[in-house]
Amino acid sequence: MDVLQNGQPTPHAPLNFDDLFTAIGAELFFAEIWEKQPAILKLRKDNFARICDLTGPLEIGRLAGLARDGAQAWLSNDYVEHSVFPVDPATASQYFDIGATLYFLNIPIPALTDTMADALGVPRDRLIASLFLTPAGGGAAPHFDKNENFTIQLTGQKSWTVADEPTISNPHKGYFFDQAIPPALKLLGMDKARRPPGRSYTLTPGTMLYVPRGTAHSTQAEEQSWSLNISYTGLMWADVLIDALYQYLLTRPVWRRSAIGLAESSNPAARNQNIAPALIADLSQALATGDLLEILATHLEDAKS
Repeated sequence: MDVLQNGQPTPHAPLNFDDLFTAIGAELFFAEIWEKQPAILKLRKDNFARICDLTGPLEIGRLAGLARDGAQAWLSNDYVEHSVFPVDPATASQYFDIGATLYFLNIPIPALTDTMADALGVPRDRLIASLFLTPAGGGAAPHFDKNENFTIQLTGQKSWTVADEPTISNPHKGYFFDQAIPPALKLLGMDKARRPPGRSYTLTPGTMLYVPRGTAHSTQAEEQSWSLNISYTGLMWADVLIDALYQYLLTRPVWRRSAIGLAESSNPAARNQNIAPALIADLSQALATGDLLEILATHLEDAKS
């Protein structure tokens, strides 16, 4: 908490977004690194101290109780593939004692996450903070995420092995390399479950690692390690445009008609009610006149708020 001159506590003031990128600058980060390649950055001491203060005490029971989306124990070794178990304040420590990595998902740190979301121009609920507690010798099996990830090392030392570029560009699903490739990723062109080669990064307190979504990585803690993960999840341009288009189409009665006559087995009379060609023509006309483009542009502006 910050303290006023009269001694009364006030909520934490936001951390300036640019403070996270003083090593290279936000402009260079978005131009050369964002979505393209991993990068490790050293935070200024005062900014790192501020982040630690915003995070609060690193206590298992406290964080398990705060986690809005629950807490998890991750286990994997030579005999057990990556497995996830839900835990609570009463059981989290027990799993940690047997070698599990603890994942506290969606810890409320609005002075950090809201500031980053506003700077990125995205809905605040799409950006969350989570914490990892990794035991000495523990870590995460090779995988990639569907999120844009910023990891700030709080205590201890952790080694990362990260591919130089995404395995799949901007995937909407995550993947662990010891599992079968799901159809959703095959659709994007992923046909091999072999992990690509990677580069080693060592995170110590006060360092931040950016890993683009779709980029293969694994971790190994040399000692007990706490890290803060800030992730931006799920709002793709496809989502925004599809939602805008859907809202537009709902305003037109012809697009609200029941769809019938789609199959070859349809009754001929029903097949005559298949108006798909007319709908495509209607959509083309809306694009040609600019009406739809104007509506989409307005929707995109509204989506930023």
